[in-house]
Amino acid sequence: MLKLRYLKSAIQKDALKDRKMAFISGPRQVGKTTLGKQLLKDKNNYFSWDQTHFRRIWAKLPEKTLENIGTGPVLFDEIHKDRKWKTKIKGIYDTYSEELDILVTGSSKLDIYRKGSDSLLGRYIPYRLHPFSVSESRTPPHPDDILKTFKISYNWKDLMVLGGYPEPLLSGRENKAQRWSRLRLDRLAYEDTRDIKVLSNLNAFRVLLDLIPEKVGSLFSFNSLKEDVGVAYATVREWVLLSELLYYGFFVKPYSKNFKRSIRSEPKFYLYDILQIPKSEHAKRLENLTALHLIKVCHFWTDTGEGLFDLFFVRDKEKREVDFLITKDKKPWMLVECKSQSKNISSHLLYYSEKLKTPLNFQLVNENKYDKKHRIHNVRVMEYEKFFSGLI
Repeated sequence: MLKLRYLKSAIQKDALKDRKMAFISGPRQVGKTTLGKQLLKDKNNYFSWDQTHFRRIWAKLPEKTLENIGTGPVLFDEIHKDRKWKTKIKGIYDTYSEELDILVTGSSKLDIYRKGSDSLLGRYIPYRLHPFSVSESRTPPHPDDILKTFKISYNWKDLMVLGGYPEPLLSGRENKAQRWSRLRLDRLAYEDTRDIKVLSNLNAFRVLLDLIPEKVGSLFSFNSLKEDVGVAYATVREWVLLSELLYYGFFVKPYSKNFKRSIRSEPKFYLYDILQIPKSEHAKRLENLTALHLIKVCHFWTDTGEGLFDLFFVRDKEKREVDFLITKDKKPWMLVECKSQSKNISSHLLYYSEKLKTPLNFQLVNENKYDKKHRIHNVRVMEYEKFFSGLI
């Protein structure tokens, strides 16, 4: 049985308490609908764009959909597929906001629909739901409390083999997980794109999605993809950005503020579904899993009003690099370096921790139960699973 997700309490105590709409976005099949239903008190309050009866009523008179609802919140699932959904949901909110809590879910980024004359600004709070993580919990920690308590809800080795999406992870079958991942990507490429943009060559777009996993963890080059896919640079760039909007993956940009000789161009790209990375690429999968845990905490704390958290990497022209940097309210806060077995502190991590004055610095190693604090350097070298288990 699927556990209650980490966003449930935050949405109840934040958006719904303040009479704001809760917009829940995230990757396809990550559990948005399940989370939304967990927030309902009456099953009659669920409406899906996939329901023909609902679409007919919604098209003519959206308010009529509310005639037979019960108590508690109302959930509108995937209604962003209606091109006029924003105007309609605004009308419902303006009419019923004092007596009705509204939840909206969507597989593509709902914030891309904010442009236009009918702004919903001030009427909703956006939340981003992520795949399962090692420490998945109904009570995620505050930024000041990370790595003070440790909880293992899902073994990190299971996440490495099965991914963090509910269906393949809970099935426990690697072969089924790989099939699920392949079919999910087909639907994203050939169906979900139509919700945002009509592409002239879906097969070429699908090829591009197959090629991106090779780029994970490296500086991302649009030019190399252009040559492999055989389309113009502008088209490749547009398609990669589209894949980001569809939650296929996310960019991690280089941090360039406050120090000289940093690189300012190419970002890196990581996937929400690590099963797209070949199993033989263990180090790449592990780095991607680390990125997923870190982007999850950044999004959660930002969405719930704990501050502005962003994920970067650091690299300079001398090729000194640390894999990840989290900034808190635009100031360097946490450095994370991914290693395999090396327990000697990375010289690059030492360099940047001193340069950026980050209060938290970690080097992750693939050794069971290893955890050592180097107080002189303010660096903690520890195993991956324990680090993950102290996050969200």
